[in-house]
Amino acid sequence: MRIDFFGKTDKGQVRRTNEDFFAGEKVKEREYLFVVADGMGGHRAGDVASRLGTVCFVKHYKKLRKKKNSIIDSIDRSLIKANLAILEKATSDPRKRGMGTTFSAMVISDMKAYIAHVGDSRIYLIREDKIYQLTTDHTFVGKMVEEGRITEDEARDHPQKNILYMSLGARKTFEPEINKNFDIQEGDTFIMCSDGLNNMVEDRTIKEYVLSYSTRESVEELVKLANTNGGTDNITLQVIHVNKSREPEKTEPIPIVKEKGKPFGFIKKFFKKWTASTPYRSRS
Repeated sequence: MRIDFFGKTDKGQVRRTNEDFFAGEKVKEREYLFVVADGMGGHRAGDVASRLGTVCFVKHYKKLRKKKNSIIDSIDRSLIKANLAILEKATSDPRKRGMGTTFSAMVISDMKAYIAHVGDSRIYLIREDKIYQLTTDHTFVGKMVEEGRITEDEARDHPQKNILYMSLGARKTFEPEINKNFDIQEGDTFIMCSDGLNNMVEDRTIKEYVLSYSTRESVEELVKLANTNGGTDNITLQVIHVNKSREPEKTEPIPIVKEKGKPFGFIKKFFKKWTASTPYRSRS
């Protein structure tokens, strides 16, 4: 199994600081770990939460895997450890009280993927020229979309779209979204990002860029596009190509223009071989 991946984080055009954090590394032969976290809390607490949660999770996960713990057990226990680390930090420092972070982690091992997710950062899959959102947005607006109270288009411009009902570090007990494993196909591409990307760039455009550029170039160009379209938040992005025998050929550059209008409607689709507990959204 060959994995080609590249990640980048950018402050954006509006924020004074970058509260996002990410990690991507080969843990051992045929096993890779990726994380994207978007912190919140003020007084520079957001960047503390995202960094602390990520570093703690990665460190603990690698330690457990060396002890031969299973992947899913290592993910579960490491997520609990990271959550407690943020809570303890917030309790010990009044200036950090209330801090938290979104947290999306993915392990790829032997052509299977394992996902743990909290918040509204996203993990996408591109397969056979279609893009699928593998994670759920843990926001009150996202919940209204699931319940059919508002449409996807209405949610995109809703004034409260970024208010979370679940985040890492918010409380001692929580129920993260877990996808224990699903089969990966040769040529699959995963995109992990904070909302600073998907709020500025439509899903179909993310797909077009990833399919048109090499791994590194697609990340660089998408960050550039998000900034061109406003860059109202920090932007963090990782692109992961699975089992690629070579990098995709570079095509003619896609013009970078400010996007207007609404995204295409979404089509819900499930992969029968995957775990039924995780919703998937498909956008053409």
